[in-house]
Amino acid sequence: MILIIKSAGATILLLSVLIQTGQLYLNNDITNFGCEECKLKENNIFSKPGAPVYQCMGCCFSRAYPTPLRSKKTMLVPKNITSEATCCVAKEFKRVIVNDVKLVNHTDCHCSTCYYHKS
Repeated sequence: MILIIKSAGATILLLSVLIQTGQLYLNNDITNFGCEECKLKENNIFSKPGAPVYQCMGCCFSRAYPTPLRSKKTMLVPKNITSEATCCVAKEFKRVIVNDVKLVNHTDCHCSTCYYHKS
């Protein structure tokens, strides 16, 4: 009898933990889990009191899918996976000098072409 009560209590506890975890994930946008939207953030390394330096940080769109067969036939080096992405980049910026170091201070951000993906 005591074994049945203990197992029922453990089952109820496990069920309540699972329900709480499920509600936590449902209340958040899972597609951007762990990554904030693309926006300006202060760079703590180069910023000085009264002279902040900002840079664009955050996530944008990306996806991967199987390469269509007709596209694969036209590739010099056929690849099974095709990917698309946009990156968080500066829309506008100002050049500044901090401690004799030339920097680019971002003033506006947006999601656009990932420059490091270009070849």
